[in-house]
Amino acid sequence: MTTTASKPNAPGFTRLRAADLPAWWAAHPGALVLDARDATHHARGALPGSLRLDGRNHERWLMREAKSRPVFIYCYHGNASQTYAEMFADFGFAQVADLVGGWEAWAHSGLSLPPVPVDVAQPMPPAPSTPCPSPSRPG
Repeated sequence: MTTTASKPNAPGFTRLRAADLPAWWAAHPGALVLDARDATHHARGALPGSLRLDGRNHERWLMREAKSRPVFIYCYHGNASQTYAEMFADFGFAQVADLVGGWEAWAHSGLSLPPVPVDVAQPMPPAPSTPCPSPSRPG
């Protein structure tokens, strides 16, 4: 397991190898698992309980999820997930990890993970459809 921080005093995050994932998974049963691949690849195969993360929904996760909840992020090859992991750590999430080598490394590892309990894998509720009121300006 490797821990990295992009700049001094940054909260940091952990970069996991595929071989490290089963132990991390077992130690963080309520983790938010986010897949940064496109919807087609996610539908073809994904880690148990993972939810899609993309440029259109990342702010919802950053702003509404408890900062104490562990977060695990993966993508195709481990590049986008590293960027997202840094972002989540910068937003104050205490336990953030991503997968070095991404889905490709996991798929070729031959390892498996236990299923995620149904209550943990529930997607986040949709954003409210009504816009927030504009702040009033002194007149």
